[in-house]
Amino acid sequence: MAKKTTTKLKHPEYSLSERLKFIRESRKMTQVDLAKLSGLTQSTIANLENGKKEPSIQSLEALAKALDIHIATLFSTEDVYVFDLKRLRRKYNHTDKLTPHLYMALGRVVQYAKEIGFL
Repeated sequence: MAKKTTTKLKHPEYSLSERLKFIRESRKMTQVDLAKLSGLTQSTIANLENGKKEPSIQSLEALAKALDIHIATLFSTEDVYVFDLKRLRRKYNHTDKLTPHLYMALGRVVQYAKEIGFL
């Protein structure tokens, strides 16, 4: 009988600068747009995205607010997932408006939370 092998799904690890740029671009924002919303300068945004500068806690908070994300999203990794329920609630104010994929995914998260005694 052949040995059954399981392959672990690999999630790429992204740096803070790469994640920041990805989130900004996924929001269809320019560096200038993000600078205006966050109160930072465009050159600061560019330096953060290029990894030439490390952000302060205050900068991270301002960026998260401007990007409409939880600050933890900037640090999510393979084993840390962030569900920003406030943002989700603003976008989908009723379960009938959830996409089928999102509805199933959230159902699984709730089931898991119950299984581990979180809920």
